[in-house]
Amino acid sequence: MVKREIPIAHNKITPPQRSDLTFEWNPSEAVHGSRFLTPVYFNRQVLTRYLYDSRFSCEFASETYGTVHGPDFYISFGINKNGSVIAWLGDLQDSIPVRERFYWLVENKAPEGEIASEFYDAQVDAKFTSPPAVIQFLNEISMFNAAFHRKYGVHLYHDRSIEERIEETRRYKRLVLNNADDFKRFISELNEILNENTNNLEIRRLLLDCGHNVASGMKGNKLLQQTYELVLSDSENLIAPFYYLYDLRLWADHSTGEKYIENVAKKLGVTPHEYPLLMEGLISSLSLSAKKLLKKVAA
Repeated sequence: MVKREIPIAHNKITPPQRSDLTFEWNPSEAVHGSRFLTPVYFNRQVLTRYLYDSRFSCEFASETYGTVHGPDFYISFGINKNGSVIAWLGDLQDSIPVRERFYWLVENKAPEGEIASEFYDAQVDAKFTSPPAVIQFLNEISMFNAAFHRKYGVHLYHDRSIEERIEETRRYKRLVLNNADDFKRFISELNEILNENTNNLEIRRLLLDCGHNVASGMKGNKLLQQTYELVLSDSENLIAPFYYLYDLRLWADHSTGEKYIENVAKKLGVTPHEYPLLMEGLISSLSLSAKKLLKKVAA
């Protein structure tokens, strides 16, 4: 049998190439005739990756304006009245890596001629409005949840859907506390988003895998408290504001729960039943804990 010799190629190795991407867009929609400021439309599912993949975060400034953050990029987006996601052609071409452009291209849809949104107001008319404190806090807790998952492989809270995140932002953007019923409704909803959304099963598994004992039936804030102390070396009791929220929920749900609101108000340094101040103090305390927890994960 004759042994065949395989010819050796001496060509230089070149880096892999990707073809150019072409989004569908309408030049007649260009703002002030700028190609950069031409809206490109997408199905809202384009945000799914950034909501559920812990390598990214998706922050909402309002129900129609947000920003996606990746390891090496960020891009702002809008949501129009049709529920479509909008981004500038210039940002899509210049601000995100090619790998992300392929992902966006999959959800690209035909131009709609409908760009009205707070995204447009902020980006074109410079009508910037800071998101309310409660929305900022929900963004912060989402970032902390994603960061913890990146480092430890566990989500402390179950993910929220696109629809839920947008609805929460819409609701809290115009939150008005006129009476006790308004405040009770707010407390119950926020408690459901946080304290009733704890990922107990995965947290227990993490603690057990790390060699820590977990009491039978432990869940929610008690489980998170143990995680913060044993995994993040928390010595500041950063879980405390989340207990405040839980105690306020007990007050909201029980006619005999006056002691709970009085105790929380005392810890926050406000007067019971001054609901706007009580809410401000609670959110400020929750936000501070979220920021400190995020720093501990990053350390």
